[in-house]
Amino acid sequence: MKLNQFARLTPEFSQQLTELARIGLPADPKGNFADTAAAMYAAFFPEAYQPAAKQDKFAQIAVDSRQNLAEWLASGPAQMTRRDFYNVALQLLGFEAFIDFDLADPLAYLAATKLPSVDHDLLDTADFLKASYLLLATRTKHLVNFLDDLANRGFFKNFQSSSKQPKPLLFNGKVQQVFDARQAIREVVWIESDVDSDHDGKRDLLEATIYRPKATEQGLKVPVLFTANPYFHGTNDVTAATHVPETVLAVKSHGASKAEVTAGPVQIDDLPKRAVTGEATEAEAYAEENSMYAFNDYFLARGFAVVYSAGVGTRYSDGFRTIGGPEETAGAVAVIEWLTGKRRAFTNRTAGVAIKAWWSTGKVAMTGKSYLATLAIAAATTGVEGLKTIIADAGISSWYDYYRENGLVVAPGGFQGEDADVLAVDTFSRQKSGGDMIRIKSAWERHLAAITRDQDRTTGAYTAWWDARNYRKNAANVKADVVLIQGLNDWNVKPKNAIRFWQAIADLPIQKKLILHQGQHVYVHNVRSLDFLDMMNLWLTHELLGVANDAAGALPNVIVQDNVTPQSWSAYTDFANPEAEHVTTEVNLKNDFEAATDQFTDHATATFKAQHDTSASFEKAIITPNSAYANSRLWLTQPVLDRDRVLEGIPHLELTLAVDAPTGILSVRLVDLGEAKRFGETAATVAPNDLQLGFDFKTTDIVEFKPAAKTTPSKLITLGHINLQNPKNAYEVQQITPGQFFHVSLDLQPTHYHLPTGRQLALIIHGADMAQTIRPTKTTHYQVDLAKSTLTLPFRL
Repeated sequence: MKLNQFARLTPEFSQQLTELARIGLPADPKGNFADTAAAMYAAFFPEAYQPAAKQDKFAQIAVDSRQNLAEWLASGPAQMTRRDFYNVALQLLGFEAFIDFDLADPLAYLAATKLPSVDHDLLDTADFLKASYLLLATRTKHLVNFLDDLANRGFFKNFQSSSKQPKPLLFNGKVQQVFDARQAIREVVWIESDVDSDHDGKRDLLEATIYRPKATEQGLKVPVLFTANPYFHGTNDVTAATHVPETVLAVKSHGASKAEVTAGPVQIDDLPKRAVTGEATEAEAYAEENSMYAFNDYFLARGFAVVYSAGVGTRYSDGFRTIGGPEETAGAVAVIEWLTGKRRAFTNRTAGVAIKAWWSTGKVAMTGKSYLATLAIAAATTGVEGLKTIIADAGISSWYDYYRENGLVVAPGGFQGEDADVLAVDTFSRQKSGGDMIRIKSAWERHLAAITRDQDRTTGAYTAWWDARNYRKNAANVKADVVLIQGLNDWNVKPKNAIRFWQAIADLPIQKKLILHQGQHVYVHNVRSLDFLDMMNLWLTHELLGVANDAAGALPNVIVQDNVTPQSWSAYTDFANPEAEHVTTEVNLKNDFEAATDQFTDHATATFKAQHDTSASFEKAIITPNSAYANSRLWLTQPVLDRDRVLEGIPHLELTLAVDAPTGILSVRLVDLGEAKRFGETAATVAPNDLQLGFDFKTTDIVEFKPAAKTTPSKLITLGHINLQNPKNAYEVQQITPGQFFHVSLDLQPTHYHLPTGRQLALIIHGADMAQTIRPTKTTHYQVDLAKSTLTLPFRL
């Protein structure tokens, strides 16, 4: 086990003493050593209320191979060896003597686990206090740090009782859980937007569900974590709406110009506002839906309010889903504007009774993964005031890069046949309310038909419709600080969405952080080897509470999980920056690769049917040597590596080829070749329900990325697809003359991949991708001019 920790601060000793005193612990460096130790250790068992109960707890802790903590304290110690202190500390952190570590050498386990320690014996009370402060800020076996673990056992349960005015509490630069999440006020309001996405001539009202600390009823104003979650009120069956992958790749007769595919300014009708008949300070509706994001729940006990809004076209709100359209962005912005006092909300949908977010400080962070993170990115690119930061996990920064690629219709990984209209059906939870649906059914069907038409599954071209859903073009408007989290094996929301947005905001005067992990489309807040919750606590304490804790300087700009060494996370100054220890190498496909041939015939669809494959089995087979698809691909290999290399950046292919048809799909995969036990792409549960989110509150699983039990011959590093009729971009078209050579340029998905000594890089070039592209039945013959084709590989030095 390795417990990487990036968010731990090391303040001056005087500040440590102040913070220890602030949380009610001994803090006199001149105090008696034995008395200080007894008081400190007594406080470390808040679940034991009486002296006898605490003595029993002490007796369970070994100090060395001869005595327990109760016996050691009874001896009236005047100092403590480093070894003894960390024997006790490791047990307090949840580790087991004799099982996890050796009492004769706890320091070896500390080093192996990457836990911090003081570097000398504790010769006086000041030394003991320094070591205790460090221990409180150290991570436990339960993922959280030790002070969080104490709080989960009731350490702070009476913290507010002696204060007339509830207040947050800081320790080690982070806000602590001194609010009872179980007593949160739960309420619902309806926020008036500027848009009319269901075309009924009225401004859409958007339901928002609120959980706020009870302390707000006593006058405390709190910052807000806002999650725009289209799935919040449920989803629908999309079986009937899901497309069967087309069997014919269209020959495009013409393309378009840049001007023709550029979306115009958003036109918002100046609709009348609802009449206000009165004002209220209390909501009329209870929030019946439970919070569904453990990350937000974790911060509820730390004095943040949590707000969810599903947005236009969802149950209890007005409007229609537009799948990334300006209306959805405007809906998210409307919620932020209400939280900052610049927009109206109502206590119900009809009576006109207005209500303000009087409990909000007006400082907002947006959180969430996938569609939720997408709307955070969208809102950030408006520059809306009050949005201080976004923490966007696997968010879409351009919807074209989700459902299309270089002139091709592609499916998000694992969801063949999905498209914008399918997601619209999925998230249109208004239809769950029959009384609502009977009024809007015909209008919704017309609206959905327009999405199906405008998404254009025939040509796969980039159009003005897709351009309106490209948030990167508005990146210059971003004022909020940004945290991006992305899975390097996420073929659902692919890495391009994160990295291209990262590049788009690179020169903006904002703070920005990037975390890259080895997972697929998964969360990382409960991954044990990373202190993600602690990092985001440091970040949000600065962003929303204004604490000068140097979060921007303390947290690395880029953190990347290694794909070879388990539980290893590295810090970097940037991603794929030529000025940051980075170099690109151009290799020729003929001179620098071995290939048995320079041509292949794409029989993939026929083979797929004959093998009774699925998308998942195809993805495995296409990168496996000697698979059934061997004749439907070109397989090129480089020599075995004689040293470790780290690919980092965007591999780029320049390819000269000919096909025997007027159109064709080209798919490219870069593969790590060699038998090895590689990481799984979904983290495995290592401790069920062991991550506690607050005192006597919710729990969730702790997970970890682990190497697989069995070896595999290969592993996909990155991939790319292109319609051969779109060799320059996704809107201009080049006519193909069958049998004539022509040139295409293709960026693969960004990657960071550690290639160890003894492995090989393989480049696979093939036609249709059964997992992600459409599935043409016509066979196409490909010939590649290897001498006139190159692959540019970006490496970290």
